[in-house]
Amino acid sequence: MSDFINCIYFKNKYSKIVYPIIIRKISEYSKYASKIKSRSIRAYALEALEKNKFDFTVSSVFILYPHVDIPLAADVVFSFQAIIQYLDTICSHSSESSEAFLKLIFSSLKDATNIRSDDFIKYFTFFPSKDDDGYLSILVEKCRQRVLSLPSFDIVRDYIVAYLSLFIDLQVIKYSSDQYNRELNLHNWSDVHSQNYTDISNWEYCLSIDSPLTLQMLLSLATNPDLTEIELERINNSFFPWIGGIQKILEGYLNYNDTLFSRSINHIFYYPNLKEFEDRIIYFIEKASENKVAIFKTYRCIIRILLIIYVTHPKAIIGMNRITSKVLLRAGGRGMFVYNSILKAIKTD
Repeated sequence: MSDFINCIYFKNKYSKIVYPIIIRKISEYSKYASKIKSRSIRAYALEALEKNKFDFTVSSVFILYPHVDIPLAADVVFSFQAIIQYLDTICSHSSESSEAFLKLIFSSLKDATNIRSDDFIKYFTFFPSKDDDGYLSILVEKCRQRVLSLPSFDIVRDYIVAYLSLFIDLQVIKYSSDQYNRELNLHNWSDVHSQNYTDISNWEYCLSIDSPLTLQMLLSLATNPDLTEIELERINNSFFPWIGGIQKILEGYLNYNDTLFSRSINHIFYYPNLKEFEDRIIYFIEKASENKVAIFKTYRCIIRILLIIYVTHPKAIIGMNRITSKVLLRAGGRGMFVYNSILKAIKTD
């Protein structure tokens, strides 16, 4: 299957299967969010659901993996992403997030992926408002129900445990550290965990862990009842850190202006200049594309789709982003104009 056929396949499956699921799930979850009594938390919950439209377009690259059950994968990945986006929105708006509170609410991701046997707990125990009227627990249970239906979850379980542990650690450090200690804390943490990834910097390791795409990839692959451990290991070893890193670098570039004065961390701030940022994303693209076996043809298509989704966003033509967008299109290689023509009509908001 050629790259262009893959691109057309993505567009058709996204438009006919995935996007309708997005709209249906947002409508369903909005009903739960609207019942939250706290005005601020209710606003955060609804804001998170609105953000999910674009984020889930990005996550939809799972469509391209062979033998993925697309409706089931869309359902479980959306349910998982809804929790991540809700927690991120809460933490981004909170002026003070204690380590105890962060560990507690992010433990919901373990419950949602059925890797913790404890009964669900009151996640907002340490939050000033004390409660979101059970909204997070609802999200967790919705996701957990989908995870329990995955035919190959036992095969991906250990990988999810490993990545989720790193992902939660990073979120706790990211949101509990003040602006003066955050950089040092993240650097020290990544020093411990990134020793096997000597060709990327500490910040690039952090941004690769910070991307939920690796976890979403694992959940998607688990919809394939014939998934083997050998196949999973091959895909996983090639996916991380490159694809997740590309996604997070693109997100950072798109949100550069928005995060200048917010509490949200933007890892691309650690690149000393625009040229190095551009050079490094090109390097990530080359590393993700360097192997020539079949799955890497899928990766090449995934990378190009990610590039198109980000560089066609309205923010991509604001200020210096316009220049970077042109560089990113060139980085995608030959045929990007055709990709752009095919994908520009998909709904991302």
